[in-house]
Amino acid sequence: MYEVSPAIAVLLFLEDFAKENPSIRKGAKYFKWQKRYDGYDVAYSIVGATIAELLHEGYISLELKKRFLKKSVIFSRKRLIPKRYGVLGKGFNTISEYEPTSLNLALFMVFPVSRFPAAYLGTYIAEKELKDKDPEELRNNSEIIRYKEKLKALFEEFKRDYPELWIGIKKEVDKACQLVRGKQGYVLYSPLDMLEEKKNENKD
Repeated sequence: MYEVSPAIAVLLFLEDFAKENPSIRKGAKYFKWQKRYDGYDVAYSIVGATIAELLHEGYISLELKKRFLKKSVIFSRKRLIPKRYGVLGKGFNTISEYEPTSLNLALFMVFPVSRFPAAYLGTYIAEKELKDKDPEELRNNSEIIRYKEKLKALFEEFKRDYPELWIGIKKEVDKACQLVRGKQGYVLYSPLDMLEEKKNENKD
């Protein structure tokens, strides 16, 4: 059975999750068959679809907190998130169980350092998760198509049922992008990659 993360399902079928944007600067494409899609819209859908499924499966909880005129989304992990959730799941697992944390800080750990983090989030996830897999073969796989349809329905239901929380999630993505915005290297890396590299250096 083929298994892909919600993020990869979004990237393979962007026409179902994001709006087109032909701009070279604001638009992004990840595979040769795609048109260009709005970079921020892609990042919102990657995070939103992943969170919708994790909530549905009982791995996490979210709370919208209001402080003065500002609202923030507080994330709590209830149990270990499986490897199937890829890059985002790995980032969420760095947060201790039942430790309320601003969602943007959990996202920050695995967002790529770049001048355009939202657009390059998809590139980074594809590099980390697809590796030698053929994206066109995955896109044409009947099991993955069925999974995509289920994920899309779950995501749309989440946005419809929790509109304030969805607005809050998008703002948390914006904040995470601001935290990692910087000079892009030849190889995309995240703050978590840097921490892991430092740990390995200390072991040596």
